[in-house]
Amino acid sequence: MKRPEFDLYEIADVSMKHITKEDGRLIGRQDAPGHVACVDPEDAQSGSPGDVFAVLLDSRLHRRQIADLREFGFSSAFVRIFRALYQRRVPYVRFDAGGGEVEGLAEFEW
Repeated sequence: MKRPEFDLYEIADVSMKHITKEDGRLIGRQDAPGHVACVDPEDAQSGSPGDVFAVLLDSRLHRRQIADLREFGFSSAFVRIFRALYQRRVPYVRFDAGGGEVEGLAEFEW
């Protein structure tokens, strides 16, 4: 039997210190534009379940996603992350309190 081969996708891991407190409240909403999954939702009481978003890479769809993110109430710092990931062609991002620190992004005190 042939071994299965899978398509793999890149995902950015971003610390929640790079988003505002209000962004932190919004990312947990499943109706947020681009929200794909909540990682470890049963551990949501820990305050750090981690949320995964799709970054739409089609230029027309990306412009619409950026408009939707703004309309939903996300900050310019949050939107900047999506723009940077779009430019790097990274299709997914995970926000988590223990996520990666990204040089060049603003940091917020919660």
